[in-house]
Amino acid sequence: MNQTEQPWRKLERAGMHMVLGVNQYEGALPRSNATVSWSRDRGSAVLPGGEAWDVAVQSAGAAEEREGLELAITFRSLGACDHAAVTWGFRTEQWSERHYVLVPGAVYGGNRFPVRPLPYAPCWTRLPQEDRGPEAGPMITDVPRLSFEPDEPSSFHLLTGDASVPAMGFYDPERSMGWLLMTDQGTSYGDTSMHVEESADRRGARLSFQAPGVRPETKYEMTTTRVPSPDRGARFEAGESVTVRCRLFQFACESIAAMFERLSDIRKIGLNVEEPSVSMPFSAVWAIQEDKYNRLNWNEQHGYYAVGTVDMKHQDWQVGWVGGGMSSYALLAEGSALSEERALATLSFMFGSQTESGFFNGVFYNGQWYGDEFNDATDRDHPERWHIVRKSADALYFAMKHLVLLAQARPGVEIPEQWLTATKRLADAFVKLWRQYEDFGQWVHTGTGKLLVGGSAAGAIVPAGLALCAEYFREPEYAAIALASAERYYDRFTAKGVTTGGPGEILQCPDSESAFALLESYIVLHETTGDRQWAKRAEEAADQAMSWCVSYDFRFPRSSTFGKLGIRTLGSVIANAQNKHSAPGICTLSGDSLLKLYRSTGKIKYLELLRDIAAHLPQYLSTEERPIRGWDGIDLLPGYMSERVNMSDWEGADYVGEVLPLSCWCEVSLMLSYAELPGVYVDKSNGIMVVLDGVDCEWENEGAERRLSLSNPHANTITVKLLAEDDADRLIPLGVCPSAKWRRLELAPGESVRISV
Repeated sequence: MNQTEQPWRKLERAGMHMVLGVNQYEGALPRSNATVSWSRDRGSAVLPGGEAWDVAVQSAGAAEEREGLELAITFRSLGACDHAAVTWGFRTEQWSERHYVLVPGAVYGGNRFPVRPLPYAPCWTRLPQEDRGPEAGPMITDVPRLSFEPDEPSSFHLLTGDASVPAMGFYDPERSMGWLLMTDQGTSYGDTSMHVEESADRRGARLSFQAPGVRPETKYEMTTTRVPSPDRGARFEAGESVTVRCRLFQFACESIAAMFERLSDIRKIGLNVEEPSVSMPFSAVWAIQEDKYNRLNWNEQHGYYAVGTVDMKHQDWQVGWVGGGMSSYALLAEGSALSEERALATLSFMFGSQTESGFFNGVFYNGQWYGDEFNDATDRDHPERWHIVRKSADALYFAMKHLVLLAQARPGVEIPEQWLTATKRLADAFVKLWRQYEDFGQWVHTGTGKLLVGGSAAGAIVPAGLALCAEYFREPEYAAIALASAERYYDRFTAKGVTTGGPGEILQCPDSESAFALLESYIVLHETTGDRQWAKRAEEAADQAMSWCVSYDFRFPRSSTFGKLGIRTLGSVIANAQNKHSAPGICTLSGDSLLKLYRSTGKIKYLELLRDIAAHLPQYLSTEERPIRGWDGIDLLPGYMSERVNMSDWEGADYVGEVLPLSCWCEVSLMLSYAELPGVYVDKSNGIMVVLDGVDCEWENEGAERRLSLSNPHANTITVKLLAEDDADRLIPLGVCPSAKWRRLELAPGESVRISV
């Protein structure tokens, strides 16, 4: 192809130069390379050893169009070539450290933060005092990143399975321009690798892909980037070729938020994506989960639903985060009389765990309270007094959801005064924290209530809890702090495109949990105040949260557990930049904020994301008919779900597609989905119908009347919740626990019903 005819030629005027080449390796050590050059219509590359390659490029579209510039690049080896990998991508000399670099689900802002190379679980008490305190952070562990230090080499190397979307890109604030590059998961040679490399002076950078994927020299595993890379080049016989694909998107971009918005619109284009198929119905899943929780999670001696089933410290009671005081909300909303009784007992236990500061104790095991610090050294600071702010933040929000649910759906239950007092004391503890620091921080001392570590969005859901408290207790100060803190969170995190502090064992690596918590807070503020700015900020938070959600179906190794089961990854949620697994559902929410956001904005992408997340949850549940085998070789019990959806080899290649043999928090996300989401949502004014539950559903027209046809394809009777509304209904906030008012349809096996909507 003549250079003047190359469709990417005009991109050079915008500072982007396409680079194609062939690399050779000795093991995972780069040995030699050759860049493709063009002569008329022929691309060629010759390695130092004489191995020659032909290269041809086909293209369609344009980078500035919605579908992007699509490139299909064929590399053909003219002779035998060992240990080789082909590479394609772009370089730019218009670069600075101010560029915001993104790999969805893996790298946010280049992960360009100070690093503390601690082993798992990284503990603040293993760091010097100067690293802690109210002004701490952001501070990360040794994860793939661009260098924070100006005199260090700056690059990172990933496989496509490390990302929620096989894509990378950047926002250039100086030129108000955004760029995104997407490729496929891999080729017949295996998964593709992704590389971002900065020049020594930080004035240039190269973004590229490689097949087969080779991370040079080292790779990432569990808090260290220094594990020897197992990746290898391939042998290409004479005449053998490989075709790789790439899409390049160029767009005007005035902010980081605009970059996430663009990603949210193109994240599925050209990828392996199918509509969700009819799965196990929520009502059948609920029956299995409720039975499991009452048989295996109930702690008879102390009277609460434990977060796990194994006799170990962190599987007993943990408030918030992994489900303590959250599963009880779902069981209270949807459960039997026994579940209701035990959910109320769990609330009593939780409210009895309050410390003198007003915050809750974090961990309870075998009759003893513990702090949340993962360090158990006897000489550490403040033993058993370290508390993860996110835990009490969740407790406040879900305490309010319990109280509202009881008032609306269980009016016969008398709410103990101690519960109300404890809830207000917890809200007051957050108010006091804000008044002193203008921050909720990440870690607090349970005795004094003082901040031990600040600098994160760990308390991201506190504004939601305080806003509900303000309405329930008619306390204006709670509303004022909710608004002020949400403003601060927006400025410090959402607007800057990095959310941190959700999990308690990753220091302050970017994570998905705080992103979804901010979405929750902004939505609650929108519903309680009616202020449209919070809906707009909720959109920005949702677009960022969406970037952590897998946008396609990853191809697992056929011999893996998930490969054998045909598990689909669309809608699973990558945890954080350190613990590089995806997971079933949002930790630990139903995602009903996405439904509320659709109702406010009318943007279908939020409903579609909710469908992708919720509709795919039941496949991860181990059942008697379809058990899921753990990586210990033992089938998980019915009702168990594992948090591991390992597309990445961060725990080793043998664990891709394999299952952690534990009962995990994602069970709570599934329970909350049944409690808080409609199985079928219909927007009558716009003719939109979205199915989350395992039911067949379609539109039927009878003359001028439009009907909804629902059919049960399962062998058991199912119950499906239906929410059908019009534009006028959408103006009314859903609020807390609206599902009690939704229509419930009971369908016998094979039964169909037609409903006029």
